[in-house]
Amino acid sequence: MIKIKIDPNLAKDYFKLLNSSKGKYISPKKKLENWLVDNAHHPSRGVIKYLIKNFKALIEESPQKHQKRIDEFVKLGHHQKVYDQKANKLTKFGNEIKDIFNYKAFRKSKKALWISQQLNIKTCVYCNTQYALTVRNNKQTKMLFHLDHFFPKSVYPWLSLSLYNLIPCCASCNMSKSDNPYRLTENIHPYVDCLDDIAKYEADANSLSQFLLDINKCEHKIKLKLRLRNAYVSDRISQLKLTNYNNDFKTETQYKQFNDIVAETYLKALYHNKYRRKELIQFFEKQNKGTVNDELINRFIIGNYTDEKDLLKRPLAKMMRDISKDFGLI
Repeated sequence: MIKIKIDPNLAKDYFKLLNSSKGKYISPKKKLENWLVDNAHHPSRGVIKYLIKNFKALIEESPQKHQKRIDEFVKLGHHQKVYDQKANKLTKFGNEIKDIFNYKAFRKSKKALWISQQLNIKTCVYCNTQYALTVRNNKQTKMLFHLDHFFPKSVYPWLSLSLYNLIPCCASCNMSKSDNPYRLTENIHPYVDCLDDIAKYEADANSLSQFLLDINKCEHKIKLKLRLRNAYVSDRISQLKLTNYNNDFKTETQYKQFNDIVAETYLKALYHNKYRRKELIQFFEKQNKGTVNDELINRFIIGNYTDEKDLLKRPLAKMMRDISKDFGLI
């Protein structure tokens, strides 16, 4: 899971876009206000008044504040009116709120496309194994990925359009992730945490030795693990978050599919010693008639991005960067 970094002003721009009623589009806040007019004696009017009063904050505020907002919502007795915990589903009133926020229509709208273009993310932020692209075809622009809700819309429909609760991901991860309510103390949030900071991919040394016994037949013996970095080994919260991440997104199962890439990277590391790297730099400098930065050389050698800020530009970038460092390739 790679951290999503965005300009804080994006939330303000998004709110303006979402809250402007134009043509056939009616903003969720206006719908909430209309609901109050149409339901003068409804017993849950207090919930709607709360959502209207805090609407701007709900759309713009950070995940940390979302968590506090949820706790407050429960404490005020609003949550039980929206969600039936015994039946594990929205109440009739909860479904009315769901219809007011109308994520389904939002997902198909230009507002969702606007977010995808602003984020400019090309891979799933959860697994980093699949592309998450926005493409234009036949005069139509489409998002070829899902927007997951860290705080599930099936439980908190009033957070279904909140900017920091919209997480670009592949269909596989969106389906793998449970609808059980997450908490920031137990789960990695891609707008808050960075998996790259706390954990790295490593290939087991013994399995690499077995691979070298017959490189044509033993790729399947390579064992790849996602482990906490040394600085976080004793951190119980990081341990819990990583365990939950691995369980939710089946990372070990997913990354077993890429043993061939680990094998290729390992063989490159055996071949590309410092002298060959120097030859490569000199070749590019001669062709380019100027200096070539290390990042470009690294990309050429391993076939992927290696700078932290670029890890969401191409699938498997984090894994390939991590093992390349361990192998001494970069």
